[in-house]
Amino acid sequence: MSRSLQFTGILCGIICLVCITSAISVGNIAINPSGDLISGVTRASASFIVNFPSSGGYTFDNDHTIQMDTELDDAVWTYSILLDGIENPSKSEAGPNIRLSGWELSYPSNREISLKVKLEGTAPDVNVSKEQILVRVRELDNRNAVVSGSEVTKTKMVLNPETIGDSAAAESATLNALRPRIDQLAAGGIDISSAETKYGQAGALLQSAETNSDVARAQFELTQAASIIDQLESEVVVLEAQKAIADAESSIGETEDLITYFKVNKSMSSDARLMPILSKWEIAADRLTAAKDLNAEAKKLSADNDPDAIEKFEEAARKAGEAAAKGDEVLAEAQALKEKVDANPLAALGGIGGAISGSIVTILIIVGVVVLVVIGFILFKRRRRWDELG
Repeated sequence: MSRSLQFTGILCGIICLVCITSAISVGNIAINPSGDLISGVTRASASFIVNFPSSGGYTFDNDHTIQMDTELDDAVWTYSILLDGIENPSKSEAGPNIRLSGWELSYPSNREISLKVKLEGTAPDVNVSKEQILVRVRELDNRNAVVSGSEVTKTKMVLNPETIGDSAAAESATLNALRPRIDQLAAGGIDISSAETKYGQAGALLQSAETNSDVARAQFELTQAASIIDQLESEVVVLEAQKAIADAESSIGETEDLITYFKVNKSMSSDARLMPILSKWEIAADRLTAAKDLNAEAKKLSADNDPDAIEKFEEAARKAGEAAAKGDEVLAEAQALKEKVDANPLAALGGIGGAISGSIVTILIIVGVVVLVVIGFILFKRRRRWDELG
């Protein structure tokens, strides 16, 4: 066999494969109602057209089937085949799913065929509000496997009125838990205007959802409130990282100023009492640097809408909190040392200063005793002289 004939055979094989595996298409989809459904109450319907492209010389593979499913209760399917624009008598079937065989849909490819379908049913009973399949259409091969690209699914949110109040209460609890955190940020001098706006919006939506008799509207308000609360939680985490870093910078910066004071003003660079302060200050400063790096990384992730950003902000806040705690500890030690040094100028000289200070006290005591002895001796002599004159 020549190379050209081999190539032609391969090409024909590919073309045949493409034709055989071509999938159905679903169009002209109309769904009623357009909004959410109420559990066990709302009547819903869907209508659509299934189109059949040529498949290996036929409109549909004889070994394949069309399967249509729904999660609606009391579902009724009405369908009819349109052949060359002429609609055949419609048929109806009840149940959650129906199947049409390739025998019904397989015609020579020079014929034009489509399937007109209408589905009606009632929203299913659900324990919690959730998405349910309104209609799903797919082509199955002879092994009941879904043909790639053939599946079309439309869903609807089915609401359970009894759970809306519970959901609103849960979201209210989440919102209320954010209040002390927001207040703490405000007390720390952080701008919380944006957070307060979101807090007010979420609160108003939740209040309306809890009292609204329109179930669909109440669910919409609840969904909106939950979205705003999620945004607020993220914003509070970002602000807490900002505040923690600012707190750490404050205490660590004050300690650094005191260290400079000891070294420059008091010439205590080699003083043993300053060494532990320097060591702890370096630990706090290192933790602060790590917190800033994490915060910068979190900001980059946030700019890219990466969900890991919040975790990074939380990690930055924790690290900054550790830095602030260590910073407060070493600041207290540095302030205590400053009070001691300022109270006794000679104390800045360390052990030598202490020795000198102790010697001076001893000398002063001795001098005091000598002065008292001299004064006593003088008074004694004067009194004796008075006695002799008397």
